[in-house]
Amino acid sequence: MLKGHVFSKQLFGNPIFALFINTFLNGKNGVSNNYKNGMAVSFSGPNITIQSGAVCIQGRFLEEDSYTTIPAGTDSAYCKLVIEIDLDKQNSESEFVQGAYKIVKGSGSYPALTQTDIVKNNSGIYQYELARFRTSSSGILEFQDMRTFLDFQSIYDAIQTEYREILKQLQEEFANVEDGSAYLLKSGGKIEGDLEVTGSINGTVNKSKDSEIADKLSNARKITLSGAVSGNADFDGSKNVIINTNLSNIAVLTGKISLSNGSGNVQINYPSGFNMNNCVPISYGCVYNSGGWWGFGYVQSAISTGVRLSSSSLTFYADGGAISGNQNYKVVLMKIS
Repeated sequence: MLKGHVFSKQLFGNPIFALFINTFLNGKNGVSNNYKNGMAVSFSGPNITIQSGAVCIQGRFLEEDSYTTIPAGTDSAYCKLVIEIDLDKQNSESEFVQGAYKIVKGSGSYPALTQTDIVKNNSGIYQYELARFRTSSSGILEFQDMRTFLDFQSIYDAIQTEYREILKQLQEEFANVEDGSAYLLKSGGKIEGDLEVTGSINGTVNKSKDSEIADKLSNARKITLSGAVSGNADFDGSKNVIINTNLSNIAVLTGKISLSNGSGNVQINYPSGFNMNNCVPISYGCVYNSGGWWGFGYVQSAISTGVRLSSSSLTFYADGGAISGNQNYKVVLMKIS
């Protein structure tokens, strides 16, 4: 049976969304480094406390909305504090049971973690380590913070840096061809000036043959970039060319939303080339009193946000409780087809 995801009147299923996020992050897990308290872990006596924050594990987001304290025990053991995702359990509308904190113990060494491929199988158990330590009758010993971090802004910056580096390499190659330092003569030509050769020259040299080196290519060529960036330029060999590029598959939409009694929504037109069938929202959020982004990403905060795609436009929702007035919003779209 064929199912549709990111289609009109069809649900974007959570396994497909987890696959998309995990692919975008190249399989990396980690805590969001700029959301709430970053799930900081600490201990006091025999107890472990996890502060507020959000984490993405194998493409699935979990949030600690306040803090949680759990007892570690006073037995002599090697322990790992983990967040365990168990997709074999079933959530209900009122209860989330597929994710939980857990302390995994070993008697003589730190225990191995269970890490099933829950993205491919959409089932099984995956354990993500937050901290490791030893327990004893006198309290917790040798405590180590094992969190890894995801910086979504750095990921976006890395994409931009990579394509700019590729453009720089192309421009250097074009310049080398123009000034002659990288010429490879295959079918004859005329060299004006000194020719210095290290080593021997093989083949037959016809001194009577004389042809001019063309200043330009006989036929100009159009160089086109496509994919993550797009752009083109005509090149005939007579001068350097600059290719001005545009991001082809990512669009950032910004504007203002009016909150009345804490909530509101705004209709936003699709950017050119984007529509509900070829893109997904990868992040969105709202600024409250210039105090930083609230709800940025697929997690909730003081201002809850959401995005819905329709055939003619997309709708950005915000719910801030007692917060009212005009607030700035940002929506990041990625084209997937």
